[in-house]
Amino acid sequence: MGTTSRNQCNVTWAILPVLILGLIPTSKMWAQDDAPPEETAQPAETEKEDAKPAEEKKPAKPAIRKLMPNMPVWIDTKRKMVIMDGEVCLRKGSLEMFACLRGTKEHESVVAVATDAYVVHAGLLAIGAEQGKPVEFDPEYQPPSGQKIEVLVQWKDADGKVQTRRAQDWVRDARNKKVMTYDWVFPGSYFWKDVPIEEVQKAKEAGEDPDKLPGKMVYAAEGGELICVSNFKSSMMDLPVPSTDANNDLWFEAFTENIPAEGTKVRLFLIPEKADEKKEAEQKSEAEGEKEDKPIDLGDPMLELPDFSPGVEE
Repeated sequence: MGTTSRNQCNVTWAILPVLILGLIPTSKMWAQDDAPPEETAQPAETEKEDAKPAEEKKPAKPAIRKLMPNMPVWIDTKRKMVIMDGEVCLRKGSLEMFACLRGTKEHESVVAVATDAYVVHAGLLAIGAEQGKPVEFDPEYQPPSGQKIEVLVQWKDADGKVQTRRAQDWVRDARNKKVMTYDWVFPGSYFWKDVPIEEVQKAKEAGEDPDKLPGKMVYAAEGGELICVSNFKSSMMDLPVPSTDANNDLWFEAFTENIPAEGTKVRLFLIPEKADEKKEAEQKSEAEGEKEDKPIDLGDPMLELPDFSPGVEE
């Protein structure tokens, strides 16, 4: 198989229709709930007696909505966050991702999530997150860009108590063994066209543009690169700094002591940074010289969602 087109433009045009389709059943339900009841003629003497109030309170639309029936991914439209369930798949060793898609890169990721990458991407777009561009290596390094996304992880300890930490606490610098301090951004990956390499060669020999050959468009992050700590062009979320274990410059490993046992069910929260929060963080950073570890308050969303559901069992 070969690649003839690597379109790194905004992928909204391809993602949003899928999101809309995924929400159709819910939208129809709302439409039915909001539709006025059929009017029937009433006898003159009872019309006043049976009349209903002019205004009735319409049922509120749910703030938390599941995006796909068979994938544990939700959007919270009130608090502006994407929520997804997974499980711990690795506690020790070098990392290229914090979270991958289940069945892909578990040997180099802390958490595996049973979803498709485009569903998570669609959820971020739906709550207003702004995507940027993937990393560039040629002719020179350009870091990935996009809105900063806070990643929180929640699980239940051995006593059944809910614990919440920043995802960075589960990752450490492989050189100094300290917690990773960088924040993730939302470059959004890219699409490539899946065309047999033979067809590409024929097109080149005939002087034709191989990018115009017909082929299936594939979302690159479906290879597993969901939330990365090493730079990949295919990353849906990435670190905006040169990060790789290839040149021993900056690379990361699992912070074993902070991570619960393998198989532990976890809930991830992806929260786009708001403009006012960004300004406040920058002011604090300038004043204090370092990032403040402020308390995390999610309003216990476990009360609003079903219990951990890592996905459809095999």
